[in-house]
Amino acid sequence: MTKDSVTSVLRSLATGDKNRSETARLRDIMDEVENALTSGVSRLAILEALNEQGFTMTIKSFESALYRIRKKRTRSAEKISYGSHFAPCNQSVQTPQQSSKEPQVRIMNPADIRKSRHREIDLDDLTDKE
Repeated sequence: MTKDSVTSVLRSLATGDKNRSETARLRDIMDEVENALTSGVSRLAILEALNEQGFTMTIKSFESALYRIRKKRTRSAEKISYGSHFAPCNQSVQTPQQSSKEPQVRIMNPADIRKSRHREIDLDDLTDKE
């Protein structure tokens, strides 16, 4: 048993259809499925084409797999872009200056929301004065 032989066996298992779930196989072709859906092809027609190629999904399991794959992709994209919303540590972050007329009020209950509707906001105090 060598490292190369084990590596090649594991790679063939990871790419082969026999030992992988249908969701994993669908994940491999998800871009093509999304392109077909955005082009107007119905889910049922896509599922029939997939079933002709060896899938055995029902419409319910196909829709469930689509949902899970999309959800996971969205989470992955959020994790990647999550760090881009913050300023680097070596840069200072500017906070808006509070108005000297009114202290900042926290909204704690529905009555506070009603009060905030009638409060006047001075936009000049919120602009960056540099």
